[in-house]
Amino acid sequence: MAPLPPEDVECLHPGLAEPRMKEDWFAYVFYDPPSRPFLPSYEVYLAMDGAERRRLNRIRNRYHSALVLAWTPAVQHFETEITELLAANEMAPPGARLGLLIDGPPTVGKSTLVKMIARKFEQELREDFPERFVPERLGSYVPVVYISLTDQVTPKQISLAIARYLNVPTSGTKDTIDDRVLTALTASGTQLIIFDDLHFLDCSLKEGRASNDHIKFLANHAPCTIVGTGVDLENSPLLSEGGPIGPRTKSARPKSPASGPRTQTAGRFSRQELAPFALDSNDRILQWVAVIRSLESSLALYQHKEESLTRRHWRYLHERTDGSIAGLHALIRRSAVRAVQQGTEAITREIMDSIVLSYAHERAYAKVTELKSRQAATEAKKQSQKQRAADGTA
Repeated sequence: MAPLPPEDVECLHPGLAEPRMKEDWFAYVFYDPPSRPFLPSYEVYLAMDGAERRRLNRIRNRYHSALVLAWTPAVQHFETEITELLAANEMAPPGARLGLLIDGPPTVGKSTLVKMIARKFEQELREDFPERFVPERLGSYVPVVYISLTDQVTPKQISLAIARYLNVPTSGTKDTIDDRVLTALTASGTQLIIFDDLHFLDCSLKEGRASNDHIKFLANHAPCTIVGTGVDLENSPLLSEGGPIGPRTKSARPKSPASGPRTQTAGRFSRQELAPFALDSNDRILQWVAVIRSLESSLALYQHKEESLTRRHWRYLHERTDGSIAGLHALIRRSAVRAVQQGTEAITREIMDSIVLSYAHERAYAKVTELKSRQAATEAKKQSQKQRAADGTA
């Protein structure tokens, strides 16, 4: 088979993967999402032959799949928190530096948020200190380390993950690897370490408690700011020795952090919550609507009515996604692709209703619709009673 021309080679890669090594992270930092494709007139589009139209549709689907997460007030808040921590820790004396834990339910966008902020941090470093990124130093200066933890992670696995990320040899004992990792973090000029999915530190198990201690060890000895994300961290033994017993041990009632002594991690990390969008004030409603508008204005569809989602369906989109930014992006991306494939060329309520989101989102929406049905039935009953009373009076 003849090789693809150079301009098509990029298309062999399906997209960005979760960073596991510094090269993966650099790819994310340098990555530019597909630009909005040029759309010929609708008449020209309809007159295209099958191959031409399929090629344009594929380009549009690629573009819609990469719609960028909006820089919401929550992202802006955590950007301020993280950049302030980085500045406060940069030349701090030896010892544990201040860290941050971002706690919240699944699908609110914690992982995406920290990657966005870290990416911007490194991009600004590249702009402000280009001499640190000259070709002969490329790869030796690694300001950001991003580690996504796995289930029941052990201290050695944490060090191995950092070692692989930095291309450090992984043979030898845990102490040997730890020494290499600490040396590499210093030599690489690492300023920010992100531990994603910290809830996988099941601290009720022996290895889990040791992993908690290992995070403390890194905070003590690595000259870096550590930011962690996770689910229900407030009630985890990461912050308290009195946390719940893990799923593979004997069951017990979960204890609150106040029921046990605080860990050293609790004294060195602040905890802040990232919650789903709530429509509990005019300001929050306007923020939610602004997120929808930013996504809707980016659509490359022929028949979509301008701001129809923003003006007509903002509350439905909140109910449908339970206020989850990740759910909102998933619904709009899927709907845009389906609108192209089905030829409707517009995201409508019917299109959105036909999309099946995650189990959690669908279950939450089912509860909303059930509650609305009960309220409608109650209201209809009241109206019927009023009508019968009025008829009797007459």
